[in-house]
Amino acid sequence: MDTLIFGGLLATLYALHRQRSRAALLGGWWIVLVLTVILLAHHITSSLGLGLSY
Repeated sequence: MDTLIFGGLLATLYALHRQRSRAALLGGWWIVLVLTVILLAHHITSSLGLGLSY
């Protein structure tokens, strides 16, 4: 999950470096934020399924 988050932030940083428009930069940042929240919600609500039985 961390790899996807940092990949999205790196893509946004690359757009900043290429001097894209402010709308494209903010749009990319918001997309990364929304995807991060969705991944986090999925990660928190999923069962661990460790299968520990003694």
